[in-house]
Amino acid sequence: EARQAGADAILLIISILDNDSYKEFYDLASSLGMDVLVEVFDENELDEALKITPTLIGINNRNLKTLKTSLTVFESLVNSIPKNCIKIAESGIKTFEDVKRMGDAGADAILVGEALMKSSSPSTLTSTISQKKAL
Repeated sequence: EARQAGADAILLIISILDNDSYKEFYDLASSLGMDVLVEVFDENELDEALKITPTLIGINNRNLKTLKTSLTVFESLVNSIPKNCIKIAESGIKTFEDVKRMGDAGADAILVGEALMKSSSPSTLTSTISQKKAL
């Protein structure tokens, strides 16, 4: 349905999928020509994600159980991801310094959500966090 509606990609969150569903959804999306962003939070989830060699891996700095964020989550996991994968730092990114920190740690891209939603001026925040090439 998502592909028919024009979606180009899907997000698969390892913490909410069993192994069979993960592989099934990944294979289906890939067969439809869609990109798949696989999201992990810890080493066990990353190990599961890497079983099918995804090309896009997002490391969520937010613990979905406690909702606490820590940029050290990305920093602790990124070096376990193969070089040919695109590494995306997700959540907890609010400033240019955060963007730079994630880039220095190995992020190829970032995903900013809450900071934009809570900002009184999302366009200003976007300009601020992308003021220089950090990644």
